[in-house]
Amino acid sequence: MAPTSSPEDVIERAIRLDHEDGIAWITLDHPEKKVNTLSSAVMARFESFIDELEANPPKGLVILSGKKDTFIAGADIEEIQALADPPQVRELLANGHALLTRVSKLPFPVVSAIHGACLGGGLELSLACHLRIASTSEKTKLGLPEVMIGIFPGLGGTQRLPRLIGPVEALPLILTGKNVNARKAKRLGLVDETCHPADLKKAAKGLIEKGKDRGRHRPKKPLPTKIFNTLAGLPLAKNLVYGRAKGDVLKKTGGHYPAPLIAVDVVRRGLATNLQRGLEIEAEAFADLVVKPEAKRLMGIFFMKTDADGRAAALAKSSDRDLDSIGVLGAGFMGSGVAQVLAYKNTRVVIKDRDHEGVGRGLAHCRSLFDKLVKRRKMKPMARDLAMSRLEGTTSYEGFGALDFVIEAVFESVELKHRVIQETEAAGPDNLIFASNTSTIPIARLAEASRRPENVVGMHFFSPVHKMPLLEIIRHPTTSDETVAATVKVGKRMGKTMIVVNDGPGFFTTRVLAPFLNEAAWLLTGGAKIEDIDKALSGWGFPVGPISLMDEVGIDIGAHVSEVLLEYFGERITPPPVFQRLIDDGRKGRKAGKGFFRYEGGKKQGVDEGVYPLLGWSHKPVSREEIIERCWFQMLNETAHCIQDGIIENPIDIDLGVIFGFGFPPFRGGLLREADRVGLGTIVDKLDAYADAHGERLRPAELLRTMAKEGKRFHQG
Repeated sequence: MAPTSSPEDVIERAIRLDHEDGIAWITLDHPEKKVNTLSSAVMARFESFIDELEANPPKGLVILSGKKDTFIAGADIEEIQALADPPQVRELLANGHALLTRVSKLPFPVVSAIHGACLGGGLELSLACHLRIASTSEKTKLGLPEVMIGIFPGLGGTQRLPRLIGPVEALPLILTGKNVNARKAKRLGLVDETCHPADLKKAAKGLIEKGKDRGRHRPKKPLPTKIFNTLAGLPLAKNLVYGRAKGDVLKKTGGHYPAPLIAVDVVRRGLATNLQRGLEIEAEAFADLVVKPEAKRLMGIFFMKTDADGRAAALAKSSDRDLDSIGVLGAGFMGSGVAQVLAYKNTRVVIKDRDHEGVGRGLAHCRSLFDKLVKRRKMKPMARDLAMSRLEGTTSYEGFGALDFVIEAVFESVELKHRVIQETEAAGPDNLIFASNTSTIPIARLAEASRRPENVVGMHFFSPVHKMPLLEIIRHPTTSDETVAATVKVGKRMGKTMIVVNDGPGFFTTRVLAPFLNEAAWLLTGGAKIEDIDKALSGWGFPVGPISLMDEVGIDIGAHVSEVLLEYFGERITPPPVFQRLIDDGRKGRKAGKGFFRYEGGKKQGVDEGVYPLLGWSHKPVSREEIIERCWFQMLNETAHCIQDGIIENPIDIDLGVIFGFGFPPFRGGLLREADRVGLGTIVDKLDAYADAHGERLRPAELLRTMAKEGKRFHQG
């Protein structure tokens, strides 16, 4: 057995100091991690190197990474999440600020040589350097994503970035967590030079030779940016710049996320004083924020996603299929969306539809998505053309004999899907894997038409495919492990966060979303106003209210889903009988320009008051609390039934599924985290009361009763 490395040995290898031609090179390359992070131990060793370099100054210093495609991914989130004492946090940040200030004041040129992800603390370290050079690789991204995990930059990012590129350009990066590529970073003035990845060390050495005060070519700012940056420094006009930033944050977050709002204030107050005082302001605010529940929950989501991604990577690694060519059946909105993402991820795609018009529409949709990437400078025209060349449209199964993985995205009809399975298997090889993109039909029922049911699997995408991060993979009782592993491999290639669930009608995500929407329908027919229902749930944190979501999905599609689930679950999913009147009246939602809301030119105009008489509705006030509880309690209740039925069991997958699948409020940490916080005893008592008043569909699942009685929680940590 190989000897176990001590923590000290690991850190010694994680960051090292070398000298070459009079230049010092600090290289970060943690031997036990895929990416470099700035932990306390790494920073302590880094500080010892600075001590050494101050005592014996070199010609210059270059900081770089030994990882293939990552510079520094940020601070050590595990350490941050463990922080619970604000004074301790302030002391920790004060030490970090002092170290980076020493770097900024070194008497020789200091260059940050960036290739790959330079995020969070990695960018903050780079901002303390005199010069920055970034490779033009598509892997190179610079950003401050801290708001995504409930905090904001705490190692000087809120102070150094606005001072470097101006608050107008800096605030969007700090407040949204978005990153930029090397060329955009150069235009912003965030980096001084760009180069080919192979030339990074040579170019960094060249900057050292030029000296720390030369080599920076400040780009000319557009006139509006100049004006707003100037205003940001004028006492009488600050409210215009920072008020606009706060307004944008409130519009996007509903005020549920404190980090970006506090960050605006930290930037404003910091720029009104000197850098040292600005860093103190940043540390004080960060120390108070990082211990708040919202931050802890959002960091918890980061770890849940890391856990799920790790399990997916291990599963994908067990598949030896190359999967470089994939078939997609159905060139509609969903099928073409799947094909576009695959082509973008360097996969050859054969996309089939029943006629040339359908194929043409699908390819045109793919082209429009690529064109948007070009327009946003996320893709070059040549790369778009290359990606489009990976798409091959067809109306026949010719060429499917060379494919061993096919994704089906045809209409939700058992008969149609059965026919497509049989046709595909007849044309494809014996080891063909058939993945059905269905949101409701049990995979075992589809597999009845297959000669090789062990190769049939569910692959439930969310719309639009290029934006929605979740992929739900469904295995029926005889789906093979090899099939699941290959399917996860495809999902990983597409960049999806995946949950693997067992088979059943509606699987997990559709099954738990349906009662949520259904209860909103019962609230409406019971007398609640449409706007009150939507406002209550969006105010609670959902991206859109449930009535608006019905219009977006399509009232007719919702009715079809209800029909499928009703066959299996009966009263729990039974919709209000009067809802059929909406379908009969041609109200299919936004796509038809007619639903619960009015639409003009595709834009939502407000509630269509004609819905109320159609439903035989009369107003009966319902409290905001009851609207919220009845809806999300029903989602929790059906989740408990899913656990009882063996559909899903891992609390991490459940919480990721509801957050990434349909936007359960992330700051609440997930459905089960919220249930643990409220208390299962409280929830069971309230569900019983609601069931007595409004119907047995609200009666709590047996699992909830048992857990409440035994004082159990879903998450133990």
